Amino acid sequence: MAEGGATSGVLMKAAILSILALVFLSIGCGEDRSAGESHSVGGKREPVAYQEPTQVIVTSDDATLPDGCHPRQVAELVISFVNAFNSGDQASLSRIFFLSEGPSPPDFSERAYDPWSWYTVGKVESGGKIESGFVTYDQGELLKYFAERHRQGEQLRLLKVSLTQTGLLGKRDNVGFVYVLNRDARDLEPGLGGPARIASGQGAINCKNRRIFAWRMDMMAEDDRTDREAANWLCTDPPGWKPGKAVVACA
Repeated sequence: MAEGGATSGVLMKAAILSILALVFLSIGCGEDRSAGESHSVGGKREPVAYQEPTQVIVTSDDATLPDGCHPRQVAELVISFVNAFNSGDQASLSRIFFLSEGPSPPDFSERAYDPWSWYTVGKVESGGKIESGFVTYDQGELLKYFAERHRQGEQLRLLKVSLTQTGLLGKRDNVGFVYVLNRDARDLEPGLGGPARIASGQGAINCKNRRIFAWRMDMMAEDDRTDREAANWLCTDPPGWKPGKAVVACA
């Protein structure tokens, strides 16, 4: 499957979620550069082979969060997703990520309903406009997409994750989060995400079944930020923290 294939259903989601994406344009400070650099093999560009951090450093928590959705637990679930994504582990991906084919509970109005579970990847143009590169509301299509991204050598490395709100879709056990990571692949356009290949986005999980059911990931067309600069707005930097050495989580 190619990176294209946007559907009209993503327009409403893009309008709702693009607000956070615009925040990424201006916030951050620091000096660290991404540890990896892409290289060429036989004249063909190869993506960075990231080593995903397994240690999680929690800088803040909230005792009122539902069981299963405290910062460390959410960070560990996202790390599991990233590890499965990077290795092309379809069985683990299908357990961790779930896309529903029906309306959200409670059902939307009788006239129609909007998909409440999706996976979408986009690009933020220099003027702030978000272009959707891929979007799906279908589990089977998503797993095919994951397989194609694995063939393209796509690699992710989580830097920080922060919980945002509980009670999504009227269910207390649905919790949202935002994140910053590095993303690289053979077919990503030159300069997308800058030298550090920065990607940012939002997601949602259900705390009871420990599954991600929504994910948005965007990269900026013009981005010269370091890892630290890109993640600075999200969670306080722990003393001595170096991007890529541990995942920082907060509430």
